[in-house]
Amino acid sequence: MEDKACITKQPKGLSFFEQYLSLWVILCIIVGIALGKLAPNVSTYLDGLAIYVNEAPVVSIPIAVCLFFMMYPIMVKIDFTEVLKAGKISGLSV
Repeated sequence: MEDKACITKQPKGLSFFEQYLSLWVILCIIVGIALGKLAPNVSTYLDGLAIYVNEAPVVSIPIAVCLFFMMYPIMVKIDFTEVLKAGKISGLSV
C-alpha cells in the first residue's frame, strides 16, 4: 500500500491586527464613549431602529446586523488570507 503525503499549512505567527486586538477593542470602546458624549443624538437614533413590543425594545436592528456580519465569515469558514491573495492575483491579471 502506498503512503500518501498530507499537505498541511505551516502555522504562522499572529498578524498585526491579532497582536493588538486588545488595543483595538479598547480604542473602539473609547471612540464609542466619545461619540456618545459628543453626539448623543446618534445613540437616540440607533435606539429608535429597534423592534419594540409593548413599548419595550426587543431586538436592536443595528446590533443584529453587526453581529451577523461579525459571525457570518466564521460560520462559512472564510480564510481572509486567501481572499487577500485572490484579490492580489486578480488585480495583477487584469
